[in-house]
Amino acid sequence: MTKTMPAPPCLPRPLFLHQLAVLVACGATALAATGQTPPPSPARSASGSIRIENPQEKADLATRIDEAIQRAKTKNAPTTSAGARRRAEPIPSVEVRIPTERPSKPAKTMAIPQALARPAVQDPEASRRYIQTRAAELAAVAPPPPPPDPRTVHWDYDSGDRGPQAWGSLHPDFATCSRGMRQSPIHIKAQDVEVGPAPPLPFNHQFFGGTVLHSGHGLELKVEGDSILTLRGMPWRLVRLQFRHPAEERVHQHNYPMATDLVYQGPDGQTAVVSVPMQLGSTNAFITHIWTHMPLDAQDSVRLPQPVLSVDELLPQDRRYYQYAGSITQPPCTEGVLRIVMKTPVNVGLAQLRMLQRVSPPNARPVQASNGRLVREAQ
Repeated sequence: MTKTMPAPPCLPRPLFLHQLAVLVACGATALAATGQTPPPSPARSASGSIRIENPQEKADLATRIDEAIQRAKTKNAPTTSAGARRRAEPIPSVEVRIPTERPSKPAKTMAIPQALARPAVQDPEASRRYIQTRAAELAAVAPPPPPPDPRTVHWDYDSGDRGPQAWGSLHPDFATCSRGMRQSPIHIKAQDVEVGPAPPLPFNHQFFGGTVLHSGHGLELKVEGDSILTLRGMPWRLVRLQFRHPAEERVHQHNYPMATDLVYQGPDGQTAVVSVPMQLGSTNAFITHIWTHMPLDAQDSVRLPQPVLSVDELLPQDRRYYQYAGSITQPPCTEGVLRIVMKTPVNVGLAQLRMLQRVSPPNARPVQASNGRLVREAQ
């Protein structure tokens, strides 16, 4: 006995997205019942499900299914014989996936580093403290500023914070002033002196001129011309004269009111200083030549009209001397200087000394520790 299999129930329109799967099954059964070739099926995934993503394909599929259902209704009327009816095929499982719109990516926000994040300003005092804290942190890691040009550093001979006791701390280049072990001037004492033979000082007899200037630290003469002293078998050239009051070196407890220092430069850049101590007495002709063209204020200068100066006119007749290793006596206090102090002083007039005292402040550095240095007394 032949049983008639009713057509699978089909859902009327309108169609909803969630009913599309059932319609696909109905359409497939109806097409099989009418013997027509179903439309090309969408591609199946690895799991066997059908994925329809194109909206046009979804619309075409819905139209085809609707037409196939109508034809199936007409063909599967009750008058159809049981022999002509085919056994209904199992309804395939159809999974329709409708892609949803991808969620938009949230906008990226730039994270502020914790070290740069600022607290909310609640009151001016809190803001001020924050600024001070940040400034201190930045200052701790910032490199120190470079030191100034040592030529621009102010120093003097007073007893204040710019005086000789503070020179070593005014600039890194002045550190030798406080740390050096062979500083000048010194107090020449009997226990430090060794008497022995020494070469004479062969000063030449050439005349020289120059420019008298007030440096702000004292009166000096920049030498123009050749005035040579032979030391250690080499010629040393006179470059500068400095007039100091009082004299810097102290000799056997004796302080001189004035001294003239002759600064020589060697062929390899060495420095030697010949100090001529001066005591009150008759007028000094050498000093008269210079005082005639004396500048009257700091940074002022006067050039000598003619080369009328000679070292022989300044030096004493007795050319014996003391000799020791020392330094220059103003910043940067460079050591390695050959210091020569004449044993016999020369005279200077009282009026000449007072003129120097009126124009220039005292410019003698206090005596420094000898640190066991040998002082040779030339015979």
